[in-house]
Amino acid sequence: MATEKPESPDRLRVSRRALIATTTAGLAAATTGCGLDNSAARETPPSTATVGPYDTLREAIAALDARGRLVRIARVDQDAYEATALMYRLTERYSAEGAPAVLFDEVKIDGEWLQGPVVGNLLGHWDAEALVFGLEPDPAGGIATLRKARDYLMAMALENGGRFPEIAPVQVSREQALCKEVTLEGDAIDMTRFPFMQVNPADGGRYVNTASVFTKDPKMGINFGTYRCQLKGPRKIAVSPGEGQTGWRMLDNARNRGEQTAKVSLVIGQEPIVYLVSGSRAAGRAGNKPVDELAVAGGLRGRALAVVKSDSNDFLVPANSEMVIEGEIPLQISEAEGPYGEGLGYQGGGEMAWYMNVTRVTHRKNPWMHNSFTGVDRGPVSAAGLASALLFAQKFAPEVVDMYYRNRVVNVAYVSINKTKPGQGLAVGEKLGRFNPVTKVMIVVDADVDVMDISQVIAAVSSRWQPHPAMKVFESLPGLPLDPSQHTRSRTSKVIIDATRQFPEEGGPDSYPPTNRSLLTEGAPDAFARVDAKWADIIEGWESGVRQG
Repeated sequence: MATEKPESPDRLRVSRRALIATTTAGLAAATTGCGLDNSAARETPPSTATVGPYDTLREAIAALDARGRLVRIARVDQDAYEATALMYRLTERYSAEGAPAVLFDEVKIDGEWLQGPVVGNLLGHWDAEALVFGLEPDPAGGIATLRKARDYLMAMALENGGRFPEIAPVQVSREQALCKEVTLEGDAIDMTRFPFMQVNPADGGRYVNTASVFTKDPKMGINFGTYRCQLKGPRKIAVSPGEGQTGWRMLDNARNRGEQTAKVSLVIGQEPIVYLVSGSRAAGRAGNKPVDELAVAGGLRGRALAVVKSDSNDFLVPANSEMVIEGEIPLQISEAEGPYGEGLGYQGGGEMAWYMNVTRVTHRKNPWMHNSFTGVDRGPVSAAGLASALLFAQKFAPEVVDMYYRNRVVNVAYVSINKTKPGQGLAVGEKLGRFNPVTKVMIVVDADVDVMDISQVIAAVSSRWQPHPAMKVFESLPGLPLDPSQHTRSRTSKVIIDATRQFPEEGGPDSYPPTNRSLLTEGAPDAFARVDAKWADIIEGWESGVRQG
């Protein structure tokens, strides 16, 4: 039983204190046990690398700390929703992509101080886009770092025939797996003793919201996805993949076959690339052929992922994770789950969901938890998903130059094309909009517009687009289930906005005037090179205090 501690005056002081980077022992403040220790400590030399790929969650956190991308809070009262409010303040002040990761040593939940640490906004900062793949962030920062990571992954996929390479996982023994240091079973299991949070007072309860949920199907193979999982009791967790998701289809298929139970494993505290594969469609599918997502994670990492067999089922899970929760889902029974604050920033309604009876838990000593402040923080890194989306778009429309969407606004997409004929903008937008079940607004622009610079996209809409006739609306197509504006769930109207320069045959002007920038380039072709050579320090370093020219 956790005991109440007196309030500390620096309880909410944000500081960048040194974070111990180790693969076995946590912070001194996070050394309480949560179960029965059945193995000797396996000490590993501290990690000194700040660039990934990382083998553990702790390595990734240490790397962010070493780069000044982590703030640490000694104690946070989540009964008063302080952690959530702090995350809002940080993202509102620094943007979703500029806010740091936050680590809480202790969290007050249901009147008790539960030992952490708990990390939030793990992969929110732009720098994470590069670091997790073993790249240094671009010196220009921000979107330049995202573009660098996306281009790196595009090249990787193109060298492999248009898909990310696969490196098969390597199975290790139970004794070698960090996630097997402590074993809980029977009455020793009490999931409420771990610091899983209720993020919003309107949520249905506390959630395990970053777990990779492992399911299987005779035809579709093995899948793991990040789904919302409500903590319903000491040994009971709701599992709600959402209708249409792969996990939902696998469980529904099993139920329709008359099966009574399904075994599942939930993996918490994964290394970042496993987490991004779990939370995105980066792995894709080769037609109806099953894809080994663990092998895709290995390919993105550039080296095999260590896996270990779950104790009570056949799932191979990442061996260096913080925790594995195993159990069975009664397939013919469902119960209410939710509501829950979803990724678009709106409350998702409650729904009927499956639940699992937890039968076994294994974890590292003093496990570190990862919490998602869904709808507030940015979520997994997006470079891999963007690379996959662009490759897909170019496969069906070769004239596509670039494509972009933001993590928290995934149903609005920007596409640039090499336009050569009338009607091409609307045609490309319609083709991609019909294929993409998520996008409801597709803005098509010319190749000279940088789709990752939203100000350039808006400028193109302002100066190159006329609502008539350069727009097409579809009344009902598949849509993002989480979109709160839908009248019928998973069905949406869509709009294609052709913000390319309109040819006269499309109702555009007889000619477009040249842009001011193109006139500068034409009339003073060496101007940019001269400025770059003379004042590169100011251009690149003014935010760091460089002011003299």
